[in-house]
Amino acid sequence: MKKMMVYERGGGGWQSTPPRAIKVFCWNCRRIGNPTTIRELKQLLVANDPDIVFLCETKIYSNCFPRIKNVCRMSNCLADDSNERSGGLAMLWREWLEVVIQSYSSNHIDSLVKLDNRIDIRFTSFYGHTDLNFRD
Repeated sequence: MKKMMVYERGGGGWQSTPPRAIKVFCWNCRRIGNPTTIRELKQLLVANDPDIVFLCETKIYSNCFPRIKNVCRMSNCLADDSNERSGGLAMLWREWLEVVIQSYSSNHIDSLVKLDNRIDIRFTSFYGHTDLNFRD
């Protein structure tokens, strides 16, 4: 993939354009395994056209995500297993994004997203009770 730097004429000369905005979609899907939920997710993605998708309460095993990733037309995916009764996290992202996963657990996914202008942004998605006494 060829990187291209776009320049625009500013008041003081030529300046690089600001980085492209990244659209993020977060959804508590409450079980992603059934066809109705997958269809609903696909419709939401078409309507919102996100670059990164974070799903929580997937309630399925991570080995089921290649199919979901393909249906949603996302190139990359990290999924954490659920215990089928609760939990399960997934992060999907577009091909053009360079995402480096820093860490993940059953409650979070921490990543660095590299933008076109070589700036890294941290994207941390999490799911869990805000009160530490109620967490597993």
